[in-house]
Amino acid sequence: MLGVTTAGGQATTIGYSGVDPLRSFDIWFTAEYRLDDQLLPAQGGGTSSTTQLIDVNLRAGIANLLVDGLAIDAVCADFFTLISNGNYSVNVLGAAAVSNGTRLAWMLRNTLPTINSQQNTVVKQQLGAGFQLAAWDIIHDGGDGFAAGRIRANVQTDFFVLAFANQFLSNSAGQSQADAFVYQNVAGLRTSQTLISDVPEPSTWLLLGSAMAALGLFRRRAA
Repeated sequence: MLGVTTAGGQATTIGYSGVDPLRSFDIWFTAEYRLDDQLLPAQGGGTSSTTQLIDVNLRAGIANLLVDGLAIDAVCADFFTLISNGNYSVNVLGAAAVSNGTRLAWMLRNTLPTINSQQNTVVKQQLGAGFQLAAWDIIHDGGDGFAAGRIRANVQTDFFVLAFANQFLSNSAGQSQADAFVYQNVAGLRTSQTLISDVPEPSTWLLLGSAMAALGLFRRRAA
C-alpha cells in the first residue's frame, strides 16, 4: 500500500470549489471565536483568552478538491480560518500534522463510503453535514460532543445532522489511521483552511501516482 510521508511535507497546488451540494446541508451551530483565530491557522485557531460565542449558519459537508487534475473528497480540518473558491499553494502532510488527525483519517476511510452510497438525497446531504460537524469537533475539541467547547450545538441545529455527527463521534472513538493527506496552507497573502482527505483508492494511483511521485511524496508501506 502507498502512504503519505509526514516529515517536512511537499508543496503543491490544490483547487477548491466548495462543498458538494449533494453531500452538504445548511446547518446552524455555535462557535467559540478567539481574538487571534486568523493569526494561527496552522494550529487550528487562536489561543487568546478573549472569546465570543457566535451562532453560525453555513453549508457544511464534503468538499470538492482538484489535485493534479483529479477530483478528491476532503473535509475542513480548521473551522476558524476562512476559505473561498480558488487555487491554493499548500504543503501536503500526513494525518498527524493536525490535532486528532489520525482519528479523522480513520473516519474518512470508514465513513465516506457509506455517505457516498446513500440513495436518499436529503439523508445523504445530512450525513455529509454531520460528518463535517463531527470533524470540527474532533479537531477543535477532541471529539467531546456538542454540549460545550469551541463547536457546539444550539436550538437551531438540525436534529438529524446532529444525530449523525454524534454517531460518527461514537464510531470513531479510540480509532486511528495514519494514511491521509493534510493540505496545509503555505503562509502568504492568501490564507486558507487546512483540509484533509483520505488516501485515494488504488485505482486512482495510476493517474495520481506519477504526478505525486515527482514531488517525492510517497513511501512504501506494508499492506
